[in-house]
Amino acid sequence: MKNNEEYFEILLHPYKCYEVFLDFVVQNIQDCIEEVCTPYFLKTHSESLQSYDLSLFFSQEEQKYHQIIIRTLKNPKEVLDLLLDFAKLLSYRLGENVGFGFGYQVCKNQDWIEAYKQSILPVSAGRFYIHPSWYPKTEDPTLKDIVIDPALAFGSGHHASTSMCLEFLSQMHLERKRLLDVGCGSGILALAGRMLGAEVEICDTDPLAIQESAKNFKLNSCHYSCAWIGSLPQAKGEYDVIVMNILAHIIMMLKNDVQDHLKIGGELILSGILNDYKQQVLQKFHQFEMIKILEKDEWMAIKLAKVK
Repeated sequence: MKNNEEYFEILLHPYKCYEVFLDFVVQNIQDCIEEVCTPYFLKTHSESLQSYDLSLFFSQEEQKYHQIIIRTLKNPKEVLDLLLDFAKLLSYRLGENVGFGFGYQVCKNQDWIEAYKQSILPVSAGRFYIHPSWYPKTEDPTLKDIVIDPALAFGSGHHASTSMCLEFLSQMHLERKRLLDVGCGSGILALAGRMLGAEVEICDTDPLAIQESAKNFKLNSCHYSCAWIGSLPQAKGEYDVIVMNILAHIIMMLKNDVQDHLKIGGELILSGILNDYKQQVLQKFHQFEMIKILEKDEWMAIKLAKVK
């Protein structure tokens, strides 16, 4: 690939040990990762999808399991080799065969952006009106404008998990509060917090996300207090509000770090959680006070408070 003009969209379908595979992908590939619980990726990409010698055709029983989409600049063969080695090791340790389905397609960044421009429309969520720069500002005086232009980083306000976070933030009193957006993506949630008066900080393990967030903050004439490539463990001090719109598996991994960095009485917004993980996440954060749960499509968002 030249000048990052192309990227790969990889489908990984673990037949067993889904969460173990997800953890391995997060720790060893660390690119844009999305969980899906339906085989829509196969249906929408069936003509262009390429595969190795591993089957991409799943039985009715297999289709109920979750799949992982990886968007990366890495060569799919390198990713496949990593996964094959991991599957062999896992099979050896468990004493049974652990397999997976694998496929990919090549996507052009410029084509993706052009398609985005043609299809994306302004959207309202909570007290915010989110639109790309080629659309005019809202005429509704009750809504605050957020301008987000297309990029590979997620977070345009259209996804259910993002819109639910915006709904939560819209109901909060954030003036002079210290807010951290963990896994900031495009920076949309931190932008919303800043527009509501919070002093915001952002972090993401993907350098591209930090770059896109910086661009979007400038586009909206806003500023953040601090930004870093990494996650919650690198944070300093305590926060009044922590927002995490990321994978459920990572949210649960960061529970102890949330405990360390959220003030007593501080509020926590968790999103990006598929409904199937609801009970696991609630159990993990059982020491926190439940404030509210929102559910939209197959996703859920939770608002909690630290009580001790």
